[in-house]
Amino acid sequence: MAIDRESLAKVLSDGSVAAKGFVPSGMGNNPTTGEAFYKEAYVKGAISYNLKEAKKYLAKGYKELGIKSLNLNLTVSDTDSAKQVGEFLQSKLGELPGVKITVTTLPYTTLISRQSAGNYQLTIKNWQAILGDPINFLDVFEKDSSYNNSGFASSKYDQLLNEAENVYGNKPVQRWKRLVAAEKLLMNEQATIPLIQTAKPQLVQSYVKNVSYNPLGIPYDFKLVYIKK
Repeated sequence: MAIDRESLAKVLSDGSVAAKGFVPSGMGNNPTTGEAFYKEAYVKGAISYNLKEAKKYLAKGYKELGIKSLNLNLTVSDTDSAKQVGEFLQSKLGELPGVKITVTTLPYTTLISRQSAGNYQLTIKNWQAILGDPINFLDVFEKDSSYNNSGFASSKYDQLLNEAENVYGNKPVQRWKRLVAAEKLLMNEQATIPLIQTAKPQLVQSYVKNVSYNPLGIPYDFKLVYIKK
């Protein structure tokens, strides 16, 4: 609640937009109504900015734990955009009473190694799907997923994904309902904190034609490219 995602997107100024959930836009539509997944699975409280409420929840947390401050390390990649996000979070979370965030930047390969080992307090991750279906995001947080080093585990969540994949795979309506329920559970539990749906601006010479940009999998396709003289 202390993170203003709209402001973060403006700071980056690269076409990125505030996230509406973990699963981004473009990941499928309701087979009956046509409603986009990210709209149907939207949990407002999971991504809303409300500093006043954030301070209230933090005060309750302090009281419950018997502490008065938090001194945490945020580990990010050493790319320019990652540094910007890290500095933004450091500033926004630093507006909370008693909260101090130290940002550590690491080469990407080192960061991945630490994340895989669960060797971090706070960290920023990116995820890109290889197919346009919500399952390609949601299965990241299954208990036994090799990508899930967050500590999150939910038998109900795993059940919903198992039913979506193995029970109702050929029943689109039933499958869809379980994927929506899984995203809502993930957001209500705050298993992860969505920030932005990233964009990657590219400069292309005006005489280079027919470059295909893919939102999934391999980002570029040059098989139909030609040079216009």
